[in-house]
Amino acid sequence: MTINEALALQTAVKKRLAELQILRNQVAVKHSSNLYFGDRETKTVDEPQYDVKLVDKKVVELETFLFKVDAQIKQANAKTEIKLTADVDKLLESLQ
Repeated sequence: MTINEALALQTAVKKRLAELQILRNQVAVKHSSNLYFGDRETKTVDEPQYDVKLVDKKVVELETFLFKVDAQIKQANAKTEIKLTADVDKLLESLQ
């Protein structure tokens, strides 16, 4: 995989990870509500549609991938040299 492909995939995975993190937060708790019809109370409980452990497992998998791809890109960048001549002191000097 090229660095550009990895960066594109990294962006897509970050979006998917954000979606799954929201889903994990939603399914982590059971929602319940009390409805009143006159003097009679009805309790409803919304059951999660997804197992929070499975959602969390996928989140961790994506976070692990993002860590690995970031490390690989940084390692490749550390090995790649560019030919650039620059006088840092002159470039960053204050205005006269």
